[in-house]
Amino acid sequence: MGTTYQTVLVTGPLDNLRHALTLLRREAYVAPVAEGRWAVLPREDEHGYADTDELARLLSLVPDCSAASFDVHDSDVLSVGLHHDGDKVHSYVSDRSYVVEWWDDDDNECWIGLDGTVYPEDGPLPPPGPAGDDPASFAPLGVGDVDLVRLHAALRGDVSEHDSSRLRAECQHHEILAALNLDPGPATEAFRHFTPERFPAAVRVGPFAAEPAGSPP
Repeated sequence: MGTTYQTVLVTGPLDNLRHALTLLRREAYVAPVAEGRWAVLPREDEHGYADTDELARLLSLVPDCSAASFDVHDSDVLSVGLHHDGDKVHSYVSDRSYVVEWWDDDDNECWIGLDGTVYPEDGPLPPPGPAGDDPASFAPLGVGDVDLVRLHAALRGDVSEHDSSRLRAECQHHEILAALNLDPGPATEAFRHFTPERFPAAVRVGPFAAEPAGSPP
């Protein structure tokens, strides 16, 4: 069984980020990964999933902040959404041939990719390989002089230090963050597995009391 987790990378002031998480009532660990860069590990729901794409969208509305959602699914595929001012400005998936069974609005069976593209059940499926592997789109998440060649190699999964034919998705996530000059450690953890002793600079936002019945969302 592979590794599955969801995290968010946020650029901007920590105080603004913590205030936003509190207003959103999102319990999470927040850990520094570089100057002005933060890994946000939100608590998962009862199904073990955290909707980090929507959380990243909301956090990108915070003054002076941008956000990126990272979703590693069963070590097979990594998907990323880059958000700025509440808009998704770029999408990436490490293997566009990874599709799941779905049904459209007319209840027709189809396939859907992790980037949201819908494919007819009897139509051709996308070829293997990454989509959205544009290093220039990712570079603003990094710090210092980001090596775009190294970053592009990481986005394509072309990393010579790994002798397997295909990088596991969590390893590729690690390589992308390292190419951005960020600390991959806390950013590649799940809330449910996070141990604060390993990352003493991390802070926890929440938990929050349950909302009374009838409270506004």
